[in-house]
Amino acid sequence: MDQVWQTYEAWVAYFDILGYKKKIENLPLPLLQLQVDETIHDLQRGAAEFPENIDCLFYADTFIFYSRSNEDRNCPGILSGSTHFIERCLSKGMPVRGAISFGKIAVGHEKKALVGKAYLECHNYAEDQNWIGLVLAPSATKKVQELGLDPTHHGFINRDVPLRKCSKSADRVYAYTFCRGEKNFTNPLLKKVEEMQDLSPASVKDKYENTLQFIRKYDRVIK
Repeated sequence: MDQVWQTYEAWVAYFDILGYKKKIENLPLPLLQLQVDETIHDLQRGAAEFPENIDCLFYADTFIFYSRSNEDRNCPGILSGSTHFIERCLSKGMPVRGAISFGKIAVGHEKKALVGKAYLECHNYAEDQNWIGLVLAPSATKKVQELGLDPTHHGFINRDVPLRKCSKSADRVYAYTFCRGEKNFTNPLLKKVEEMQDLSPASVKDKYENTLQFIRKYDRVIK
């Protein structure tokens, strides 16, 4: 096995599936395999526009995108792939929460191992969210702005982000609004999130309610 490590600054997007441990306990293995196959297909399709720039990994309940280099051109690929991925997951009834970061990583063992501060940051910010959504962690916000880009032009906004332990850095965190244009009709994801909320245990219903409130409030172009 090739154990050579490659170290560089990269874009990393981390997603975890809410309630996946319960699925493992209750669903047959073939059905779990089918769901994983479909989700990985969505993940790969989300990055298909930039296949030469983006790699992806999956383990347990976690999906990861990461760029193959620190080139600025990888930024659109991560943003496009990540927003496409979370929308596809929610539309299929799979609750995921994610975060995007930028920083140093090391990739090795034939791309089966990934470590580094960028991975740790997006992991922390993904799991700190009290909703089903996607955020730009502070390092990603800083890098996007250094590139002369405005996160609000890509569907992100730094208002009412439902964080817990990381709430002190909320002014540097942007959340995805699930909005891709002027609001001419109700976001179709709302109905799906409501269905997931109805089927969820009482202990996590607040996560779905926070998601519904956020989408309803910011489901439009922010002027």
